[in-house]
Amino acid sequence: MHSSRWDWTYDLRDKNIGIIGTGATAAQIIPEVAQICKKFVVFQRTPAWVMPRHDGPISSTRQTMYRYFPAVRKRYRASLMDFRESNFDAAVDPHSRKHEMVSRVSKQHMLNQLPGCCNASLREKLTPHYPFSCKRILVSDDYYPALLQPNVILETTSIDQVTSAGVRMKDGTQHNLDLLILATGYRSTEFLFPMKIYGTQGYRLEDAWAEGASAYLGMTVPSLPNFAMLYGPNTNLAYNSLILQIEAQSLYITTLISAFISSKRQGLTLQLQPRQEVVKAYNEEIQSRLAKSTFADPRCTSWFKDSHGRITTNWCGSAIQYQERTCSVDWSDFHISGTAAKEYEFKEPTRWQRVVEETQVSDRMAALCGLGMLGMCATAFYAARVMLSRA
Repeated sequence: MHSSRWDWTYDLRDKNIGIIGTGATAAQIIPEVAQICKKFVVFQRTPAWVMPRHDGPISSTRQTMYRYFPAVRKRYRASLMDFRESNFDAAVDPHSRKHEMVSRVSKQHMLNQLPGCCNASLREKLTPHYPFSCKRILVSDDYYPALLQPNVILETTSIDQVTSAGVRMKDGTQHNLDLLILATGYRSTEFLFPMKIYGTQGYRLEDAWAEGASAYLGMTVPSLPNFAMLYGPNTNLAYNSLILQIEAQSLYITTLISAFISSKRQGLTLQLQPRQEVVKAYNEEIQSRLAKSTFADPRCTSWFKDSHGRITTNWCGSAIQYQERTCSVDWSDFHISGTAAKEYEFKEPTRWQRVVEETQVSDRMAALCGLGMLGMCATAFYAARVMLSRA
């Protein structure tokens, strides 16, 4: 059973179950299934770097503050954005101090959850031998503890064959199973699969992407007029929320759609497709930057790379850099045709304000403003008491 086609009618209780894969999906499945099955065999090919989630309930005090003091809530939200953006160097630059620091945090997280000499062998099996962030990072507080459960077996020997009875290993070990879960990933580099997209003169997108997907800003493609997509090639983030990327893309694409609608209302036609040379220069730039990143390290394989070893999923910069790159439409980037072409061929770029999520005021300034407001409230309260006493 593949994780994407989960059969909710199947009763997992008291079953002998196996799972192939130790990625982000498996890290969510394993702790839950381990609680109810009889035996659980985790087939690991490559261990992953795991970071603590630090997840927990929000106290009633904090909830009250967020409810009645919106500035506090906004400040906290901005701090989350600041923290995630600060992880850019850790995720991308293998030579940065931040990269070394988060690697230590991950190792300490494992030691905290798998302590003692009795778990030394297990820690060795779970220790990655490739740089932090070369593959997707797991964020979990219950993955390691699940592997300590008495009904869980971590199997690191290579698989020889999947049989009708279970899984046989290269060393001859046979694991008899009632169910085998495949948490083996998705066709992440085959964007828009399984749709068939056709452009001008019989142009087929799958042919153009046979050696690796690419697009201008991850949204538009040459020879596909009036076409745009969300979460396209090289727009994934490995350290921040993907929603930031999609919001930026939505504003960009909405601007293109507005141009089409405006032309149609005037009884005119408009076709836009990015210029080949613009797309080529853009993709050469981001591939050059990605080639120096941790994602490109040859010591690991990941869904960040296609079958040619080219990174076609991840963005090369920070989320803010992508927002800044996509907060305007430069009409000269496009080949423009149709009866409305003259209106846009020499038009100045259309710009808009990006959505600002990060902190705009320093902690010191925020504290001073907070103290100032408290002082004003105290002064007003004191003045009111004086007036009442005189009355």
